[in-house]
Amino acid sequence: MSANQISSKTKIGLLVAAHFAAGVSLASAVQADIARVGWLALVLADAGLMGIWGGLGTTRIAWRVPMVFAMTSALSAICITAMRAWDNAGRATVTFVLVALPTALICGVLCRLRLGRRRLRFARLSNVSPTCEGFQFSIRHLFLATTAVAIILAIGREMRTDSISVWAATLAVATFTPCVIMVELATLWAALGIGRPALRLAAVLPTAFVVGLIPPFYTEEPVRSKLATFVIFSVIFGLQATILAISLLVFRSCGWRLVSGDRSTP
Repeated sequence: MSANQISSKTKIGLLVAAHFAAGVSLASAVQADIARVGWLALVLADAGLMGIWGGLGTTRIAWRVPMVFAMTSALSAICITAMRAWDNAGRATVTFVLVALPTALICGVLCRLRLGRRRLRFARLSNVSPTCEGFQFSIRHLFLATTAVAIILAIGREMRTDSISVWAATLAVATFTPCVIMVELATLWAALGIGRPALRLAAVLPTAFVVGLIPPFYTEEPVRSKLATFVIFSVIFGLQATILAISLLVFRSCGWRLVSGDRSTP
């Protein structure tokens, strides 16, 4: 085992330990508003990391998918417990879906890109061609994503009925999930793409704060607290992207990059 390999494992081990310690600390104080915001951002970032690993990890997919399901279920259970939602079936279900659905969709999208024509994969820096950029966003992609969110917003505003809680929960999931996925995939692209990540992250991280303003558009908070709700969601999304970016930059420092081309692992 080389010194470089030991260094990489140490970095990843320290990263996992930091996530665990932060999660325990924030969960123990989750009833405080500041701790709750940080903890929710950490939960979303961890869920995103699990989805990314499930889709692009170097171990066999038959092993990764059950592990992602088990870890997501455990994370959702911890989240429900910390939020004290077990006594409310509807709230517990929504909490589980808000954690598990983005993870599953990210895993599915990346698996599809990995097994499809693009053959998206992780590769060590020494094996990466400078021209094999693996995951790119174009103006068309951004336009389509913006259009999809705009359609959801328009339909939701017209059809929202306060007396139907099921519809309210469904609408919350329908708006929250694509926003989380957009932020996490964009952060993945920015942190692990070929080339220097500084300029990409300089665009993605501020945008994450803006994307966080979309979900509270549907909340039924009183007017006085509406601004506070927007600020809280914006901070959660921004912190989520920041935590995810820092974690992915640790992997980047270990030599991993996101590329496309022939894959050597299933």
